[in-house]
Amino acid sequence: MGSLTGIDESLQYPVARRDESIVDDYHGFKIPDPYRWLEDPDAEEVKDFVQKQAELTDSVLNKCDVRDRLREKITKLFDSPQYDAPFKQGNKYFYFHNTGLQPQSVLYVQDSLDAEAKVLLDPNTLSEDGTVAITTVSVSEDAKYLAYALSNSGSDWVTIKLMRIEDHIVEADTLSWAKFTSITWTHDSKGFFYSRYPAPKDGKEVDAGIETDSNLYHELYYHFLGTEQSEDILCWKDPEHPKYTFSGHVTEDGQYLVMYIRENFDQVNKVYYYDLSALPEGLEGFRKSNGLLPFVKLIDRFDAQYEVVANDDSVFTFRTSKDAPKYKIVRVDLREPNNWSEVVPEAERDVLESASAANFNQMILSYLSDVKYVLQIRDLKTGSLLHQLPIEIGSVNAKSFTSFLTPGIIYQCNLKTETPEMKIFRETSVPGFDRSEFHVHQVFVPSKDGSTKIPMFIVAKKNIKLDGSHPCLLYGYGGFNASITPSFSVSRTVLMRHLGAVFCIANIRGGGEYGEEWHKDGALAKKQNCFDDFISASEYLISAGYTQSRKLCIEGESNGGLLIGACINQRPDLFGCALAHVGVMDMLRLHKFTIGHAGFSEYGCPEKKEEFDWLIKYSPLHNVRRPWEQDPDKPSQYPSTLLLTADHDDRVVPLHSLKLLATMQYVLCTSLENSPQTNPILGRIECKAGHGAGRPTQKMIDEAADCYGFMAKMLGASWIE
Repeated sequence: MGSLTGIDESLQYPVARRDESIVDDYHGFKIPDPYRWLEDPDAEEVKDFVQKQAELTDSVLNKCDVRDRLREKITKLFDSPQYDAPFKQGNKYFYFHNTGLQPQSVLYVQDSLDAEAKVLLDPNTLSEDGTVAITTVSVSEDAKYLAYALSNSGSDWVTIKLMRIEDHIVEADTLSWAKFTSITWTHDSKGFFYSRYPAPKDGKEVDAGIETDSNLYHELYYHFLGTEQSEDILCWKDPEHPKYTFSGHVTEDGQYLVMYIRENFDQVNKVYYYDLSALPEGLEGFRKSNGLLPFVKLIDRFDAQYEVVANDDSVFTFRTSKDAPKYKIVRVDLREPNNWSEVVPEAERDVLESASAANFNQMILSYLSDVKYVLQIRDLKTGSLLHQLPIEIGSVNAKSFTSFLTPGIIYQCNLKTETPEMKIFRETSVPGFDRSEFHVHQVFVPSKDGSTKIPMFIVAKKNIKLDGSHPCLLYGYGGFNASITPSFSVSRTVLMRHLGAVFCIANIRGGGEYGEEWHKDGALAKKQNCFDDFISASEYLISAGYTQSRKLCIEGESNGGLLIGACINQRPDLFGCALAHVGVMDMLRLHKFTIGHAGFSEYGCPEKKEEFDWLIKYSPLHNVRRPWEQDPDKPSQYPSTLLLTADHDDRVVPLHSLKLLATMQYVLCTSLENSPQTNPILGRIECKAGHGAGRPTQKMIDEAADCYGFMAKMLGASWIE
């Protein structure tokens, strides 16, 4: 029970049934799991629990007085045109565009960059609430057909459809049960390769996205235009390795099908290839065969990451981490598969983030230098440096350039000129945003043992006083070799402008900011480094005068949600508020649901004694403690906490957040009379949404207003006009 910070009433938490009979034995350790029943999303008892939690959370959010102002300001800033970079196929150009508040971006087509653009596919017409999203598009070589994948309610499951580009006719072709798939056309434009899982057996009716069964036995198929899915050619499967996933890619010249094989989320893969010109009757002739495509195994070990940049007939250029944790460029002739040559060696400090071929004989390399992007143009064959492209501190991706203070710029650059010049092709302008009001600063925080420097970006209004008075939002991720780089956020801009907040990103270990070594230093047995780094960053912000504990809010998503869950368990006294989105919270049962088993490479497997010992020490669900009992001389409680999940999250299923929510409310609140825990412990469960991708604009705005309205109330932040 207890009283809510800033709200003069007691919170009546729903009492969730505890089944004390559920106890698992892990290597001789008895681990109770009293909320196992929350793992069944279809059970009426679970639906009732979710409904009562939603009502409680709404009752609190309704008292967060700046929430409506935040929603109004965020909506106003969102309402500006946004563009993705155009791409060319055949004789046409394609790009995505959102006028501002459209639920989903719309795909346009034009005959040239100067020609009139026409709507090709508007996903907003496919559902009343904007919850159907386009996840992948692929245009045939002759630009006559568009294959596109649709996700419903944010699920990883997609349905692949087909459209004639000239008259926008949607063909009957419908491919179901696709997941973790690319779409790659053969150059005769007769069809494409894609990946899928077997359909549920016995005609089982399933709401794709809500089911929790493990994803096993991925397969690679080829689909001919105008045929039923049942006629698709099975190109590859591996029943002896049910956790493998397969992704096909046809090379730029159309000659080879390259297949990447992965076992988990680790940044390693196998590479097989097939020479499509070797089929005497093409893939139509292969239909008569009962076997799989006879792939050649170029790389048959999971020892590094390999990614095709380009090929010149049988000579392939790869970006790889083989003997190069910061990545390098190598070449190999398929006719001499054991003779690899190094074209661009691994850099001493900078990470080769991506490489792409351009202008026939050049490649564009994107490096991360202290979490800031550097762009180079190099010769494709020799690797010699031709030009360095001037960009400010920010992030480069396939869509555009962005930074903390730059909403988005698409540059046009003619690589055929002697000195390539970056010209602005399109620039996103956000009404009312003045970048000159803000300052971006990067600091390097000593790790817990002092041996490592942790980069952190600090963004705030210019010339703020370092007197500890500011609300502060600290974001982190720290996992899966993912780099968190500068990007523009409408909602966080509003926090800085109207709440006087400081926004920070801590580039903790576990990410990819300094390559594979940085990643491995925050994974498996070393996962605790992630939490220690984040805590060190928090302590720095307080000691440097940016904020104080009661005004510090921490936020993370997915693996970052795990980060938040672990940190509030380990240092509940350090934070005033915590926002944990779609977090991995039950480290002992993650692998039992959907694609959770792919996390073994990052976290470890609880069925192995040594790895169980790592996991049980930080698993958020299993480490909720009453801080006032841990240290009676230092009375403290957990920060105000909001756990966020979504009903169609089939990447990190909702049971993680639901079980942690029930556990925290019981241990800290409902199991005691007059508990010292007066800060609220709440859950926000979104309907018709998934792990984050494909979320319609209004849902993003509503979530930001709820989260940051809650944060403002809990930190005592007041509105600045």
